[in-house]
Amino acid sequence: MDLATMRARVREDLQDEDEANYRWTNDQVDGAIERVVREFSIVKPIQQQDDIATVDSSREIDISSLSGLIGVESVEFPIGENPTYYQKFRIWQDTIQMDDEGDGTDARVRWYKEHTLDAESSTIPSQFEEIIVLGATGYLAASASVYTVDKATIAGKWATINFLAWGKERLERYEKKLKALKSRVISRELYTD
Repeated sequence: MDLATMRARVREDLQDEDEANYRWTNDQVDGAIERVVREFSIVKPIQQQDDIATVDSSREIDISSLSGLIGVESVEFPIGENPTYYQKFRIWQDTIQMDDEGDGTDARVRWYKEHTLDAESSTIPSQFEEIIVLGATGYLAASASVYTVDKATIAGKWATINFLAWGKERLERYEKKLKALKSRVISRELYTD
């Protein structure tokens, strides 16, 4: 799925498909989608692994090349030890500070990355696309309720209440789905036999 397809799905749920008379601009829809993708990324990020060169006699590893970094899970250095040797580390800006000094060889950094949804592609697994639609429609409907507060509409005073109620219901479902993803227990072992 790409951004245009996701935008069309969001507009379909919003019943905002009349190109000559959109309620929300493409920028507004894209902004809501982008917000939800960021929130989703925090809960269900992409797992990445990169081998990054250490600097001889330095405890620091430059991680400025890790685009879309959300967090670092582990730093294995030196690589290939049995059992695996994981460093205690701290992160300051674009630098990992390890307890041990580097020797010019690689350290294996396992990290979490933001999802992308752009004009060409998406990293969001298809089974989670509906979560993005739920969140984006919820935020857009809630924003429409604010917009209609002092406007005359065909629906009268009920337009604001209806947009807000529908938006809140969508956001509650969205947050419930995110919470369910977040609460899944993941067992991890740092060392294996």
